[in-house]
Amino acid sequence: MDITIHHMQPILDLIGKYESRGDYDVVYGGIPKAQRPVKLTAMTIAQVIAWQKQVVAAGAASSAAGKYQIIRKTLEASVSALRMNTARLYDRATQDELAMHLLRGRGIKGYLDGAITQDAMVLSLAKEWASLPVPSAMRGASRQILAGQSYYAGDGLNKAHATVAEVRAALAQAKARHDAAATPAPVGPRPSPGQPPAPAKPVAAGAIVAVGIALAIIAIIFFGG
Repeated sequence: MDITIHHMQPILDLIGKYESRGDYDVVYGGIPKAQRPVKLTAMTIAQVIAWQKQVVAAGAASSAAGKYQIIRKTLEASVSALRMNTARLYDRATQDELAMHLLRGRGIKGYLDGAITQDAMVLSLAKEWASLPVPSAMRGASRQILAGQSYYAGDGLNKAHATVAEVRAALAQAKARHDAAATPAPVGPRPSPGQPPAPAKPVAAGAIVAVGIALAIIAIIFFGG
């Protein structure tokens, strides 16, 4: 079955919580206020990409924009892959759709289908969003890192803010939603084609006798025995 935003909402909310505090209009905090857009969600995708190029050329360390803090290269690649019209607004719906695309690219379907372990998915998400942690000690993007650190720790820009437990819980919730939607509702037995419907359940013989006795008693009382 297809993966929907409803299924992924626990993960999307967790990413948004630590990347942007859930703000669809936020941009990288290191960009001077004078260079920040008045309202990111009122801009088209083309305008956002042009703005990202401009601020990086002006010296910004990152062009991250929106709830999911998507940088220019990732935005351009995603828009191309989804064949999005760049005249489309970079609004809530667009940003959610882009995040869903990134989740699919990071293997979320494999996780939901049981082909990817939960911790492998935690690591995959950490490689996409720097505020999410790696599940165990490993070699990160630039150095050896510990469990709970950002995959990009040590680059002077990124740091994990979510805990491994939070990411695992969000993944578990998303999988539960997906599995529940995929489970068909139970139905009663249906007769085979051409088979007559089941006969009505007969009234118990004891009940008929009891009714007969009661009528006899009433007759005796009113008409004499």
